[in-house]
Amino acid sequence: MPDQLLSIDHLATHLETTDGIVKAVNDVSLTVTPGRVLGLVGESGCGKTMTALSVMRIVPPPGRIVGGAIRFQGVDLLALPEREMQRVRGRRIAMIFQEPMTALNPVLTVGEQIAEMLRYHLGMRRGDARSRAIELLRQVGVPSPDERYRAYPHQLSGGLRQRVMIAMAISCEPALIFADEPTTALDVTIQAQILDLLRRLQRELRLSVVLISHDLGVIAQMADEVAVMYAGRIVEQSSTATLFNEPLHPYTQGLMKSLPRRAPRDRRQRLTAIPGSVPQLQHLPSGCAFHPRCPVAIARCAADEPALKSLAPGHDARCWVAEAKYAQAV
Repeated sequence: MPDQLLSIDHLATHLETTDGIVKAVNDVSLTVTPGRVLGLVGESGCGKTMTALSVMRIVPPPGRIVGGAIRFQGVDLLALPEREMQRVRGRRIAMIFQEPMTALNPVLTVGEQIAEMLRYHLGMRRGDARSRAIELLRQVGVPSPDERYRAYPHQLSGGLRQRVMIAMAISCEPALIFADEPTTALDVTIQAQILDLLRRLQRELRLSVVLISHDLGVIAQMADEVAVMYAGRIVEQSSTATLFNEPLHPYTQGLMKSLPRRAPRDRRQRLTAIPGSVPQLQHLPSGCAFHPRCPVAIARCAADEPALKSLAPGHDARCWVAEAKYAQAV
């Protein structure tokens, strides 16, 4: 459809291990619209990053895409030869990785790495690429960009390295950026600065962004729509306002209850944790994968796997209990 920049349909990415098949991405369907921010949220190990790597077609072995379709600007990415896919990566779809120290090349200066992107994807001459790289460093708030151009990654702070990663991501003016936990390793003050930078660039450049995070507070600030993942599947999706005002899935409700909130000074605040842990993806429980941790699970939850259904306009959830409550309300 013309209003869909990215369309993911029934994507499945598995890893074959000696302990069984890990269903890292299990029948995931998502859409990203132009100029919007989609938040992809869930606990560690639920498949958020693997979904992004699948779209970029850089799934590390022994992982491989085993089913589904990925269409970007009307093009089937899974059908592209690798040479053509290389032109898409960085140029039309970019990624800001969680750990810039491991994503950046330690033996090249940060400026050379940005300039290399410009020369490869846009065919810029060396001098023009250098000037543009310095301008990009200035655009993302790196102080003394002429000097920082000659710095190696280990000579920069974590916040500056992440700004360099953002400069690389926007260097070729892509239509879509995946931001994978872009503030995880940073202190609170720097986190706020990086989020402000991403928000400003997204608006100024009219970027589409898939923001991957386990932090619902970050998602609330940044995202227009939210998809909640659990054990490799989407369990709920809606607009951000709808999700925070009326979460339908017990897992989403549990995530909300674990958020710190302001409380009176004379009252101690207690956070409510979700009991148990995310199941091993090669040994998923029967029925709904969340049922062993769910406080409202019924017998059917352990027996039958629910489908992702529209329970209200623009609000989907994968839950037998939520489905039954909605049916009664209607």
